[in-house]
Amino acid sequence: MSSQNLPSGWLGQQPKFGDLKLKLDSHKNSEFKVIAENNVIIKLTTGQPTKVVTKFTQVSKDKEQPEYVFVQRKNHDSIHFHLGFPDNGEYQFMIFALPESDSTESLPNVYNYRITVDRIHRPAQPFLKAYSIFFKECCVLHKPLFLNSSSENLDRSRFEVVVPGAQKVAVHAKDEWTQLEKKGDTWVGTADLLKYKGQNIKVTVNASFDKNASTYSVLLETAV
Repeated sequence: MSSQNLPSGWLGQQPKFGDLKLKLDSHKNSEFKVIAENNVIIKLTTGQPTKVVTKFTQVSKDKEQPEYVFVQRKNHDSIHFHLGFPDNGEYQFMIFALPESDSTESLPNVYNYRITVDRIHRPAQPFLKAYSIFFKECCVLHKPLFLNSSSENLDRSRFEVVVPGAQKVAVHAKDEWTQLEKKGDTWVGTADLLKYKGQNIKVTVNASFDKNASTYSVLLETAV
C-alpha cells in the first residue's frame, strides 16, 4: 500500500489507542524522517500488561520485513519497538495491541506510522528472533541485537541480557553450551562462535527458571 493509497484515518492513532490508555513516549508524529541512521526505537507506555503484534512493510518492495523488528519491555508498563532499515525509502509500521488479560486472539490496530529513510550508509542487519517467553517475562537484550556470519569478533561474541527470575542463562551452539554470569540484574558473557561461521549453525540464548531442574527455555535465536 503506497503512501498515495493510504485510506483516510490510517495514519496515527486508531480508536482502540485511547480506549487502552496507551501513550507514545517517543515519535509522537505519525510521519517522520530518519536521516543517515539505519535504525530507530519507538517507545510506548501501556500502563498495564499489554500484548502486541506488529506489521512492518518496506513500501518500495511491497514486502513485509518482520526480521527487522525487535520488541522488548523491561516492565509491564512500557514497550520498545526496535526498527531496522535495510535500504532507503518509505516504510509503514503498524502496531496492534490488547491487554494481556484479554483472551481475544485477533488484536486491533492501535497506531500506524509512515517513516521515510534517507542517506543511510550501511543497511541494517536482521535482529535476533525473540520467542514469546522473552516478551512475557519482561526480558531485555542489551547485546547483541543482531548476530550473523558477517558479524565482527565472532570469536568473542558478547552477550548481555536481563532475564527476571532466571536461575541460569546459557548460549547454545551445536553441541556447545556457554554459561553466562549474573552481574547485578544482567547475565553477561562471551561465546566463541567463529568456528561455526558460514555453516548456518543455530545459536540460541536459553534460560532455566527452576533451580532444581536442568531444562531450559529458548529466549532468542539466530544463526551464523
